[in-house]
Amino acid sequence: MKRNIVIHRKITWLLVFSIISLAIASWFIYTSKQKIDRTNFRISRTCDIIETLHTGITTVVETGTIPAGYLNSLHRLTSANNDLQASQTLLNGFVAQKRSAADIRTLLQSMLQEEKTLLRAQQEANERVNQRTTTGMYIGRSAAFLFVVIILLMLNKDITRHKATQKKLIAAIAEAQQARKMQEQFLANMSHEIRTPMNGIKGMTDLLLETPLTEKQQDMAGMIKRSINTLLVIINDILDFSKIKAGKLHIEKIDFNIREVLNSTVSLFAHPLQSKGLQLHVHLDPAIPEWLTGDPHRLNQVLNNLLSNAIKFTHQGRIDITVHVREQTAQAIIIAFAIKDTGVGIPAESIDHIFDSFSQAGHDISRRFGGTGLGLTICKQLLQLQGGDITVNSTVGKGSVFQCWLPFDINNKPAAEVPAHNGNAEYNHLLAGKNVLVAEDNEINQKLIEFVLRKAGGTVTIASNGEEAIQHLQQSDPYDLIIMDLQMPKMDGYATTYYIRHNLRLTTPIIAMTATAMKDEQWQCLHAGMNDYMTKPFEFADLYKRIVHLVP
Repeated sequence: MKRNIVIHRKITWLLVFSIISLAIASWFIYTSKQKIDRTNFRISRTCDIIETLHTGITTVVETGTIPAGYLNSLHRLTSANNDLQASQTLLNGFVAQKRSAADIRTLLQSMLQEEKTLLRAQQEANERVNQRTTTGMYIGRSAAFLFVVIILLMLNKDITRHKATQKKLIAAIAEAQQARKMQEQFLANMSHEIRTPMNGIKGMTDLLLETPLTEKQQDMAGMIKRSINTLLVIINDILDFSKIKAGKLHIEKIDFNIREVLNSTVSLFAHPLQSKGLQLHVHLDPAIPEWLTGDPHRLNQVLNNLLSNAIKFTHQGRIDITVHVREQTAQAIIIAFAIKDTGVGIPAESIDHIFDSFSQAGHDISRRFGGTGLGLTICKQLLQLQGGDITVNSTVGKGSVFQCWLPFDINNKPAAEVPAHNGNAEYNHLLAGKNVLVAEDNEINQKLIEFVLRKAGGTVTIASNGEEAIQHLQQSDPYDLIIMDLQMPKMDGYATTYYIRHNLRLTTPIIAMTATAMKDEQWQCLHAGMNDYMTKPFEFADLYKRIVHLVP
């Protein structure tokens, strides 16, 4: 923009110079024309006087007398000529004294000679004016040409710099886009590489917790699972932050029960609440409709983050969750959530920054309490993406109150009933008599998924890549379900699913199971022909619930 201003300024200089130059040239031409006109008039008058004098001399020579009216005509012509006024007076005296024709002729010849001298002088003056005008025009043209050349050279220099800057900007944009792609690819790779072993650790820990253990072993296994869950929260925060910044976060519109969301949120924190001796009270406005339409997963994410922070920064006392109607119409409702704690509070100078990326209330917060500083940032951005927002009031030593609100659509239709399953034990016969094909390249995950499916009564076949999975489908009896990893050697999950749907023409339900969890991946899976999508690490009950909907 600055370079453009410089270019426009030089063009302005050129226009101003052109206007001034035209004005000066016009004035110069006008004054020169005036002078030339005056000189031409004098030359014309002198020519008339010379012609009159020549006629008079001829008449005097031929007749010896002055023609009648001649003196009046000569007086009229010479009245404006100071050089001839004296001669005219002398001629009048000669005529009055009746001097000889020879004297009058001599005087007329003298007057004629004076007029010829004056004519030459005026012609020379006219030529000088023309010469000065011509010289001035040449100088003006040369100066204007030189100025225009200088301006054009400066403009060319500016335009060259502008183009060079533009090329650098284009290169920088391309580099930034490439860097973002590399960042996304890096996050995808890191997500996959971290989530894959974590799936094994978490899954095996869950299996371990279901076996007979001593109280100490149970406590140790529980600590392992809580540590994994904490690490998963950090990974999810970083991935969600990346997706929000890239504008790729998808907000769903599905039917849900807000009471179930609150119960799910509270149940996750039963252990930390009990271990810290904190009281939790939930106040739900009875005027809130039973069924709403929105994104319950993002609401759950926001509430989990806010409640987690409240527990993290509260050492004693209580935590209150209040949910009430802020605004309501026949078709829509705005629900406000308030999470109040009696914790350490937030300093006044830090309140304005706690929603900034990677920002926390103090320099020692991360060291003392952990976290990435992204949780509140993601909460605010998630709320704003859905048309809501969040505020905070806090007093150091007395606690904090986080207030947020979200708009939802009111769903007046009764929700479809889903078979209730309260625990993994109720899924023991879910896959009885069913054949399941698992395409998974990681050995630990193979064993984990196989154990989970066999526990539900299924017969499991393992394929280490997509090619093996296709061979099993071509050679074995029909399968009732396929669990498909996305990143596998030789043939990935997308290509394998495409082959199954378009070449083998099979409609077997396929559940995608990936450790990448990056943007648009769920849409890509469904577009490729898969029926459902899960991320690793996964909860056993979550997998069983999905199977209930897919397998008759």
